[in-house]
Amino acid sequence: MRVVVVGAGLAGLSAAESLARGGADVVLLEATDRVGGRVRTVTLGDHVVETGAEWVDSTHWRMHELMTRYGVEREGEGMVWSTIRRWLFWDGIRYAGEHIADVDPGAIEELGRFDEMIDATGDAMPDPSRPSTHPEAGRLDALSLADAIDEAALGPVAQLFARRNSQGEFAAEPSDVSLLFVAQQRAQERAELERLGVEFRAHRVVGGLSRIVDGLWRDVSRKIDTRTGAPIVWIDQSVDSVRVGTADGSVVEADHLVLAMPLGPLRTVEFRTPLPSDLHRAVNGLRWGHITKTAVRFAHREWLRGYGTTDSVSQRLYEPTIDQSGEPGVLMSYCGGDGGLDLASRAEDERIATITADMRRVHGITADAIGAVSQAWPNSEFAQGAYSVYRPGEVLRYWDVLRAPWGRVHLAGEHVATCTGYMEGAVESGRTVAARILAD
Repeated sequence: MRVVVVGAGLAGLSAAESLARGGADVVLLEATDRVGGRVRTVTLGDHVVETGAEWVDSTHWRMHELMTRYGVEREGEGMVWSTIRRWLFWDGIRYAGEHIADVDPGAIEELGRFDEMIDATGDAMPDPSRPSTHPEAGRLDALSLADAIDEAALGPVAQLFARRNSQGEFAAEPSDVSLLFVAQQRAQERAELERLGVEFRAHRVVGGLSRIVDGLWRDVSRKIDTRTGAPIVWIDQSVDSVRVGTADGSVVEADHLVLAMPLGPLRTVEFRTPLPSDLHRAVNGLRWGHITKTAVRFAHREWLRGYGTTDSVSQRLYEPTIDQSGEPGVLMSYCGGDGGLDLASRAEDERIATITADMRRVHGITADAIGAVSQAWPNSEFAQGAYSVYRPGEVLRYWDVLRAPWGRVHLAGEHVATCTGYMEGAVESGRTVAARILAD
């Protein structure tokens, strides 16, 4: 059996590895000269910073397996996401967590009730891999996260936290997130926590996530035919085979094709065998959220520890080097949704200048800025966004369609995983598709 895998991110690498282990003859095509997809580790001075995917949750058992395989350790004590309320920058003033009540006495209690309401939608979903099994699937998919915020009647401060949560978790504004998708995400996480018997923590890794990608790439490239700088331009399939053409004029024929790539770039590919109408709608309809991450290295660490929320352009500020040594440190702005897209419309040096000035204003930083990098994922030609987000009405319309094979063509990537939006989902999808093909 011969299989072509398109894309050398975690989904493509995982699919290729599993297929090769199962005895398939695999050709891996990567459009760029860099592997890893939306995993992108960089160094600023002697510090390691993730400008793409950053966190491995305690429920991400596939990622933990890879970490063990390649000797990659968790960094620090990890994050519990309620700590995003550790401090708040509001109307020009910074408040530590215990003083948020000075701005709005009911804000934290309101958020607690809102979190319980959202969690309850997930509790009613019997199978997170099939969101349509939710007893109120139709109603929830017609609603947005913004509708839930309105129903909860949150005050201004709680609304800011809820909006920043949406911009961070889903890379989208609350109005652009299906409430059924939110329920699916909550149900998936709850199910894994119970199955694994662990408490939730999110960790960075020592030395950067690219160590995992590099390890997979080394293992895979020893066993299969790998080609970088080889974007595909057309696809054709028959009853017996599938063929892909690359930009350099090469044609590769195989028994199966795995498209382990975001849907944005896939829309530019010519389908010489037309897509079925429902799959065509899904491929052209599902969108990626917007994230712009800007990291600035300062000569001294002059900021509050912990993950904070702002009403300013930075949206969220935190220190990714909190568990790395040295007097200098790095502060990160994680900006999503409309704000992430707006920042992406500016040149990198302008983004860095804007965020650096905002960091100084929020934290009163006087230290010299001694390095910076800004990654605007909407501008990435072969990603066109951060990760997938199902908008109102799209879970029931697209979920099952995208996860079913089309003849000899299979989609892989976090957008077709149960653990949608995460590296864990990318690995999950690659292994799932490989198992399906090997069972053919």
